[in-house]
Amino acid sequence: MLQLSLLVPLFLVFIFFLVKKHSNKNLVLPPGPPKLPLIGNMNRLLHPAPHRALNDLAVEYGPIMHLKLGFISTIVVSSADAAREIMKTHDNIFSNRPKLVAPRILGYNYSDIAFAPYGSYWRQLKKICVLELSTVKSMDSTRFIREEEVKLLVESVSESLEPINFVERLFALNHDIITWITFGDKFDDELRFRLAIREGTALAAGFQIGDFFPSLGFVAKLTGMNRRMEECLVELSSIMDKRIERHVDRRKIEKPQRECLVDVLLRLQEAGGDLDEPLTTDNIKSVLLDVFTGASENSSNIVEWAMAEMLRNPSVMEKAQTEVRQVIGEKVNPTVEETDVTKMSYMKMVVKETLRFHPPVPLLLPRESMERCKINGYDIPSQTRVVINYWAIARDPASWKDPNVFNPDRFQNETKDYRGHDFEYIPFGAGRRVCPGISLGMANTELSLASLLYHFDWKLASGEKPQDLDMNETFGMTCYKTCSLRLVPTLRYPIST
Repeated sequence: MLQLSLLVPLFLVFIFFLVKKHSNKNLVLPPGPPKLPLIGNMNRLLHPAPHRALNDLAVEYGPIMHLKLGFISTIVVSSADAAREIMKTHDNIFSNRPKLVAPRILGYNYSDIAFAPYGSYWRQLKKICVLELSTVKSMDSTRFIREEEVKLLVESVSESLEPINFVERLFALNHDIITWITFGDKFDDELRFRLAIREGTALAAGFQIGDFFPSLGFVAKLTGMNRRMEECLVELSSIMDKRIERHVDRRKIEKPQRECLVDVLLRLQEAGGDLDEPLTTDNIKSVLLDVFTGASENSSNIVEWAMAEMLRNPSVMEKAQTEVRQVIGEKVNPTVEETDVTKMSYMKMVVKETLRFHPPVPLLLPRESMERCKINGYDIPSQTRVVINYWAIARDPASWKDPNVFNPDRFQNETKDYRGHDFEYIPFGAGRRVCPGISLGMANTELSLASLLYHFDWKLASGEKPQDLDMNETFGMTCYKTCSLRLVPTLRYPIST
């Protein structure tokens, strides 16, 4: 009897794969490399930078390529034209997200903005975040926070007697900005919260066997990976619960004069009936974690890569600093403000070229087809995972002249914009699933870079030569510099008092 109970599920699995194979045999799938038993093409991704490995495969098999990653049928897109088909022409079909392991645990069962299933709940979250984080009105209301925190960073760096870990200072800056915007002030557990977010990001970026072999998801429980994510979530939740409860209690006494993001979400939760989908406290926490992870990591990495490239290209550094210092030098109070950044066209070109040359997310967050369709003559079955290799698109000679050269001047007369309208240039995605926090992230990036260029001259620590700078990258939730910059700042223009 026991043997029969074991044979039945095995027989059902066999029938499932037999039916699936029969239903797919007439499909015209995109070309792809030969597949090994069980693992499919996963051996091709054993690379510290999988976006580069996928680009090499695309050179051989084309801009729309079919891979089998474990049990998961996956389409990899590596050209602007193919990306346009996915993110514009058929955006309604490819607006869903696959149900991955990490977002289920760390995203409160897919209730965050990034991985929520496409539907009314996700549309509601996106609308809230755009209104509260990215409109002109909301950006103006939080401008003083960014300017004050950047001033504190400059003052802190001014007092440094030793070389600084550049990206760590930037991460702390962006985390402080987001803390103030979301919670209304800083708090005692901020360092603990920052470390927990870092740990959660690292765990989410790790290999999850259940993402490629769903039927073997139990293995992650045996190895302890799921337990580590669950423990990290408990840590994050305990800190956020404490802060949220404080805001709930305060709202019972008086209406806040200036609402932070938590206040806005609590107000909407209280309104209840005015929403398409009710907001739970877990929903609120999932939104907060998305804002923290997206804004802190991305902005920090962009500025670090920009500084590394300017150190390797002294003429670019000189041109950017000259422009920034000319703009600020004309002011009575020589301090960088957000309104000044609009006049810094060349510095903005440096940032734009960094987004092309070192995209923070080289493989855009995966999508999943909601129904069968055809792309460029190929059949894409329902529930097929789609990965858009933006790194390959940004290095495509068909879209960019001399794509492997860091050259901000290419944007001198270039109209391409990073907000998702030009598919050769989509560092933040495009279509319905475009990042809703672009304005906030770019404001943090440009203001901090302009301030650091204005107030300081920079050189590498320990006598390292710019031409010997390690530019290797490590792939995780974002693509970051493997060896963090250690820099020696020389104060040129102190903060005006």
